Amino acid sequence: MKILYVEDEFEAREALSKYLKRRFGKIFTAEDGLDGLNLFQEQKPDLVIVDLYMPNMDGLEMIKEIKRISPEVFVIVTTAVDDVEVILKSVDIGINKYLLKPIDPVELTSAINEYLTFAAQKQKAEEVFETEKRKQFEDRIKKEFTSFLKVTTGKGPSGVSVFIDYDKIEIKAFDAITVMEKNMLDNSQNSIIIEQYRKLFYSINEKAICDLVHEIIGSRVKFQRVEVSLENRINKIDLQLIR
Repeated sequence: MKILYVEDEFEAREALSKYLKRRFGKIFTAEDGLDGLNLFQEQKPDLVIVDLYMPNMDGLEMIKEIKRISPEVFVIVTTAVDDVEVILKSVDIGINKYLLKPIDPVELTSAINEYLTFAAQKQKAEEVFETEKRKQFEDRIKKEFTSFLKVTTGKGPSGVSVFIDYDKIEIKAFDAITVMEKNMLDNSQNSIIIEQYRKLFYSINEKAICDLVHEIIGSRVKFQRVEVSLENRINKIDLQLIR
């Protein structure tokens, strides 16, 4: 986790930054809102702790600019003034926590832990979404690739499996050989010819297959490897996402 701490009082800034560094990792400090905004743009911290009253640019203005850049960043405001109007203004621009000075380390730690809980829950929700989305992509590729083989070869496979893993896609077609190929297999010497024919078939149709996958997942792909096993009756295509 990266934390940006913006405070114009030197002693307070030094003391709290040491406390935070021992417990939470990377800490970046700035002495006014303008320096703080520049540091935020450079370092992209996960959490911002900022005093409201500072020279050059006050905390409220800095938060407004930060929220324009990254609306979801977690912001903790600190101030020595218990001013209801200022508190309401800071809430309106999207702060997450409000702490009065002098800062109680226990309260600050609790506020940061609240962020960590929020971040963990968000990550878990995103992972669930990505898992569901990946399953939808796999099912669509399976359906479209089965149809593609049936149209182009005259016979669909008995089954197709698709597995997406980050930037790789594996497609397996089972029992995809045609009637002509089955007849040729009566002579075992023809197996090498059929395997080469199958690889040639996929090579000729590489663009069509890549376009099919591209249309489904929204990213361009390329062939990485094609394997044909007549013994196991499996055709396997490994695709690589193009970044």
